[in-house]
Amino acid sequence: MKAQAKTLIDRFLRTYRDVFSDKDFARILGKMGMRATRTMCEDYLVSSDCVFMIDDGLYITRAGAFSNRWFSFKPTRGEVEHKCFAAGARCMPFVDPEMLPSSLTFTYKGELLSRRVAVFASTDAADLFALYGSEFASQYIAADPANEGMDLASQDFELPPEVRLTVNSLEPLVKYCAFKYGDRILCRVVDWDFGQIEVVPVKRDENSMRMQADDLERQNWYNRIEADLLESFDATGPCASIEEQLACIFFDDGKALCTAHCGSVEEFLLQSRKVAYEPFGVETRLWKAGEEVPAVGTWNNFLNVDTDSDDSIFEDMAAPDFVFDAYIEDQLFEKKYDPDIVLDRILPDGVHLKPEERKILLLHIDSCHAIIKKDYNWFADFHIGPLRRRALALYRKASRLVLEIDRAAVNLARYPQQELVILSQIYNHVLRMLEMIEREPTAAAEDVDEIAASLDGMECNFEDISGELTDAVKSESGNGFIVVK
Repeated sequence: MKAQAKTLIDRFLRTYRDVFSDKDFARILGKMGMRATRTMCEDYLVSSDCVFMIDDGLYITRAGAFSNRWFSFKPTRGEVEHKCFAAGARCMPFVDPEMLPSSLTFTYKGELLSRRVAVFASTDAADLFALYGSEFASQYIAADPANEGMDLASQDFELPPEVRLTVNSLEPLVKYCAFKYGDRILCRVVDWDFGQIEVVPVKRDENSMRMQADDLERQNWYNRIEADLLESFDATGPCASIEEQLACIFFDDGKALCTAHCGSVEEFLLQSRKVAYEPFGVETRLWKAGEEVPAVGTWNNFLNVDTDSDDSIFEDMAAPDFVFDAYIEDQLFEKKYDPDIVLDRILPDGVHLKPEERKILLLHIDSCHAIIKKDYNWFADFHIGPLRRRALALYRKASRLVLEIDRAAVNLARYPQQELVILSQIYNHVLRMLEMIEREPTAAAEDVDEIAASLDGMECNFEDISGELTDAVKSESGNGFIVVK
């Protein structure tokens, strides 16, 4: 896809708010000089993180789904005392998940709320980012420009006692409506692309002991979101993140949940006895309180379907191009080159090629090697080279175990679920790491400490789970494993 066309498509998906069809999308692509079939359009839209599918052939962007939808939160006592509030995860899932909270802007009565930097106890700051999961909250906090220079990797991703956050002023709300602790801020996204949010203060009755009508409506709201979440656990499972879990229910039930009397997800979790933060491998998800989040359920029962096919060998070999490149650059880093070694490292154990198949792949490796060698700089690769090698070693171990499970699995529900989840997370994360190393080498070179720390954790986790999963493989037969996303 041409860069200009991709830019125009991204602009469309980030700003268009009306329902559209795959035919409409094809017509838009045609105006950009791109010919696309309905199937091509459908594949692109289904794979886009900016789009929801409404019905067969009908779609709406996140901008369309979440613009002008009400959500709310209550500033903490400390925030009110200092006449400010931090965005944290409070706008999830209504804003662009790729946008840092510190970059969101808020308006009141058409005027932009000024921003400044405030100091928070790290525990208080972590509470504001809890919906990202405890495993990511510290990284989001460290990513705030106010914490520029914070080296989380050297601190084992532990926050210092105090952190700095970019905050938004509450002073106009205090001035014009005597905003105080206990009052609520009602929000709606007015520009999804730029992350602009309009706020409306909601005053609490002076008599805190008196039940108000909106208190009853808000309790109904808590009951509604609880029911929606419990239903979603069976329908869509743990999804890829908490953000995706929330995006699904607010998209599906937005009319009931996005009202002027809405509560906040954070407040709901404090009072719910049925839904809580639960570990999901090395990550966190919303789930049934006190229950283990399984890797296999009704949402992905296709994982247990027999997948025998004539193309199974090619599935076994399915390694992204950047993995090929990484193996070749690893050889260049070692200052040697043997295409047979590269191919043997890429191929999973037990995969045997016909002579003509091997010849074709060796020629492909030679071609890639010739291209990569032209621009390869050993000195520039000095720091990232050893990390690439470690990542490739972990990738090979993880992919080998995935393949063993694939070949032995009959019923994945009989496998240890958390170990299965962690394997999936390691496999996908190390792939993303290799992709960054190959496609964004400058960024990788700047993040060597973070990459090293991440590898330390993944290597340790793999050693913890591999024995139990290997034992499970020995007791199973058949096939059907697909990496759980």
